[in-house]
Amino acid sequence: MNRSKREEKNMAIAEGSAVPEAGGVIWADGPKPTTLADLFAGKKSILFGVPGAFTPTCSNLHLPSFNDKAQLDAKGIDQVVCMSTNDIFVMQAWNESAGAEHITMLADGNGDVTRALDLGLDASGFGLGFRCMRFAAVIDDGVITALNLEEEPGACELTTASGILERV
Repeated sequence: MNRSKREEKNMAIAEGSAVPEAGGVIWADGPKPTTLADLFAGKKSILFGVPGAFTPTCSNLHLPSFNDKAQLDAKGIDQVVCMSTNDIFVMQAWNESAGAEHITMLADGNGDVTRALDLGLDASGFGLGFRCMRFAAVIDDGVITALNLEEEPGACELTTASGILERV
């Protein structure tokens, strides 16, 4: 991540800041609203955001990079959360198709979390509308301790499991 570019953007979140007061929907025997504060309280977590479920880079590289649970356990990660501006039914279907049941899907269908994090992406040129930028963060008990952003469209290196785990 190029910190100088990030600082120039004056983003709402930064390393050392608490997760914002925003919420989405997770799957817990059906759709369940939650807040970021509740989701990350008392846990060492990774939150990664993708522009869209079932999109090529997200499906072929980003999500699968987090499938090695032993790699996550070795770094003391209690939970991995994937978020996108899709609805919870799409997110849950994507989770099941990827065999990633250990990953919690956070649906941000209204873009509330994406806006609170200030990580929005205008993908209307591709017919996708408002989306989430590709990012990965380590969150320890609600505080962001590491944050990686992909600066180039289509890039997925800093935000993969290995990319963010280098920062743990």
